[in-house]
Amino acid sequence: MRTLLGLLQLFRDYIVLTILSGFSILLIAQSDSAAVQVLRSFSIVTLASVQASSSWAAGLFTTAQDAEALRDVNVSLMEEVMQLRRLRQENLELRRKIGFRERQSYPLVPAEIVGKNLALGQNMITLDAGSDDSIAVNMPVINEQGLVGKIVATSPGYAVAQLALHRDFRATAKVKRSRIDGFIAWRGGEHLMLQHVSRTADIIPGDTVVTSEYSNIFPPEVMIGVVRSIGPGDGGQFSEIEVEPRVNFAALERVFVVRYREDPGRMQLEKRVYPSSVEN
Repeated sequence: MRTLLGLLQLFRDYIVLTILSGFSILLIAQSDSAAVQVLRSFSIVTLASVQASSSWAAGLFTTAQDAEALRDVNVSLMEEVMQLRRLRQENLELRRKIGFRERQSYPLVPAEIVGKNLALGQNMITLDAGSDDSIAVNMPVINEQGLVGKIVATSPGYAVAQLALHRDFRATAKVKRSRIDGFIAWRGGEHLMLQHVSRTADIIPGDTVVTSEYSNIFPPEVMIGVVRSIGPGDGGQFSEIEVEPRVNFAALERVFVVRYREDPGRMQLEKRVYPSSVEN
């Protein structure tokens, strides 16, 4: 009891202040005077402003967190879209190649390009298929766009192909519309030349050039390219016919090797009778 009286004596000022403050608040709450009403309104407005400010600050913090989360989701969705686009492109390319393969009447060996040599006109590619896959020298190399080249060397697991854009490449060719014969060669640049064609031959820009049925290496009717320009040849008797290849050699990644074998008897006979002829 003495301790309680001591505490009351010690905190009497605070106790009196608390009692008087509570009594004052009670009187203000029950009063209807104009001054009290103004004070009451001011207190309510101040309290509401404080609450609104605190709510805005909390909302701002929450909005920043939501924006960061949305950015993360957006990045993730963009990556998924890019992946789906790549898969779609690969799927379309594969479907084109499968459809092309089904349309061919000759057996085809699919191959990936694992090496390229494009220096000084030695335009060659290395394939990841070889003699173990029944690939042999002089077999044609094509893709869904047209003629790519021919095989010039093999090993059990690999093969080297000479591109049509090679200084030693030759192939008998034909203008599809007028059936005019010639042979395809490369003389530098991005285009091929259709050679040994008479100046009076029925050829116009836009004509399609394909492999000829007279070739002992290439099957007939394989797309080569389109005639872009016609000019006089050096000797005056033949035309200078520039052909734009249909194959995009700069973007080659996958090809097919045609298991089309030359006729040895025909080759020996033609070499004996035409010793200056080139393989085509």
